[in-house]
This record gives sequence, structure tokens and C-alpha cells, in this order.
Amino acid sequence: MSEPTRRLAVLGDGEPAAAMRSAATATGARLVDPAESDAIVAVGDAALWDAARAVASADARSVPILPVGDGRYAVDADLAVDRLDAVVAGLGGSEASLDGFACVAHPVLAVDGAGDGRRHFAAANVAFVTATPARISEYEIAFLDGESVSVRADGAVVATPLGSDGYAAAAGGPVVSPGGGLAVVPVAPFTTRPDTWVVTDGVRVTVEREEEPVALVVDGTRRGTVEPHRTVRVETATTVDLLSPTVESG
Repeated sequence: MSEPTRRLAVLGDGEPAAAMRSAATATGARLVDPAESDAIVAVGDAALWDAARAVASADARSVPILPVGDGRYAVDADLAVDRLDAVVAGLGGSEASLDGFACVAHPVLAVDGAGDGRRHFAAANVAFVTATPARISEYEIAFLDGESVSVRADGAVVATPLGSDGYAAAAGGPVVSPGGGLAVVPVAPFTTRPDTWVVTDGVRVTVEREEEPVALVVDGTRRGTVEPHRTVRVETATTVDLLSPTVESG
């Protein structure tokens, strides 16, 4: 009996993504949508975030993601093309069958309590941003262990390890490794000695003092506003497996 055809989704635009699609077809894989795939190849940061959110929102079995590009966790495009046959050959088996790659778990955040009444997923970061220039808001950040702090700032950001080297790092936050937790960082705080935090599972953020709502930005896209005194929950919903080449394969 012949082996079943492996189903691969390739997300991204431009020549690198086209090269990955050609390489996938050459391995005998069938190109499908992410919802139907056995694995996803994500070319570029935006595609990686899309892939992670798609896996998290599917509420189904885990689908490994191969990040391709220049990001901190991404695989060089030439190496990805060379090693794609090993990924395809290992699909449907155990993690150990993915020869030359290891699975690294990354959290995806669920955002509940936004003004639109919908649940949103974030692969990189969730930001609360004061929309009016030169206007400082006050936020209560409540940690899941029962502690809370009040922060006056232009905004606040909660970042996964995948997004901790982006907007959160630019605001003065730590760069977090996989498994290290979530970075919670005030943006332009009204203090000379700002605090940042690393938490395990999530936080609850409430706008305490503001005449106008603040913008809720999820993975760089505005997803509505947060009215004063409304609490938004930002918590780890699930983890997704990113494929990382082992030392031997690099």
C-alpha cells in the first residue's frame, strides 16, 4: 500500500514563498489551505503570526509550523528548501520522525473582553494604545497570582516570546526565550524608574482613568477599543509547535 499524500500549506508572498511551494510540490506534498494541512510553512513574520493564529483558532490537533525568513526563530530560506523533504517525510508520525528538526512550543494568547465582544488570538503581542497624542492613561494590570499594579503610561503591551523582541523590546521590555513566559511592558510610562514583568500565563488589563477609550491592537492590527473601566483578559490559550533545525542539520 502506498503512503498517503502529505498535505502542506505555504503562507506568504513573493519569491521565497513561491520557491517553498515549488519545493513542496517536488517532495510530492499536496498544497492545501491551513485548515486542511498536516503542516504549515510560514514565510515571513506576518505569515508566521497568521499560521499560529489559524492553528490556535482551529481547536483541533496540533499542526507543526516551519517559520522561514530572517526572524529570531525562522529558518533560512535555502536551508528550508533543502530540508523540506525531511519535514514532509516525517508528517503523520511522532516528533522524533521529523529528521533534523525539533519542535519548540510557543504560546498563543487569547484576548477576551474587547468592545466588539469577540475572542481574538495573538501570536506575537497585544497592545493597549492611547489614541490621543500627549494623553496619558492609567492602567491596572492584574496578575493571575492575585497581585496587581497601577501604571500611568501611553500604553501597555503583553508579548509572547515570539513577539518579545519587537514592540515590547522597543518599549524597554525583556526578550523572552521559549518557555520563559510573557513580557508585560508599559509604553512610555510616567515615571523615571519603570517596571516590566515576566508572567507565566497572562494578565487582566483595565483602563482606570481615561475620558476616551484606548485602542486594542493585536499582532499589529487594531481590533477595536477598550472603554474606561472595562477589563480585558490576555491569557495563554494554547501552544503551537514551531519547527527548529537541530545543530546537526544546520
